Amino acid sequence: MNPFRIYAPEECRSDGYPYAWRSIDGGRGVKHLVREAAEYRCLRCLHPYRAGGPDAMWSRCDRECRHGGPGRVLRGDVEQRFDDPPPGGLYLWMRAGLRVDAAWRILTVHHLNGVKADLRWWNLVALCQRCHLQIQGKVVMEQIYSWEHTPWFKPYAAGWYAHAYLGEDLTREETMARLDELLALERVA
Repeated sequence: MNPFRIYAPEECRSDGYPYAWRSIDGGRGVKHLVREAAEYRCLRCLHPYRAGGPDAMWSRCDRECRHGGPGRVLRGDVEQRFDDPPPGGLYLWMRAGLRVDAAWRILTVHHLNGVKADLRWWNLVALCQRCHLQIQGKVVMEQIYSWEHTPWFKPYAAGWYAHAYLGEDLTREETMARLDELLALERVA
């Protein structure tokens, strides 16, 4: 059975999350599968996720990170904190051999439509805590958005458009094959 679907109330825990959210047949749950599919990286800012670090507040950046602060640069035992890095700062600091950590970038899985029982793939996106809060405050799936979507968001918007405008629940692969067609649905609506 496909775990990426809408769950009935009797298939959910008292907190509203489906049992499959945490575990499927005693194994990893949907939230783990979503993180894995994102290669344990925030899809928006590209910050990597490493579970079980010594300090949950700080996590190490790598050269793919595309976020601002807050953060810190470590040079031996000396720590310098920043609210926002200078242009190219993260990359330049790392290139110079310095360690750069970001604050509160733990990987979460966000339900784009806000419905915990809706585990369709296009509704679930791996985001760090900071991106999660920003997207949660901005994105309303039902709201018409006639501008170009950011590259990371296009598959999710297209999946939603297929559902909302065509009544089709497509797989990610089917959505990607029809991406331009599906994204155009919002621009003509």
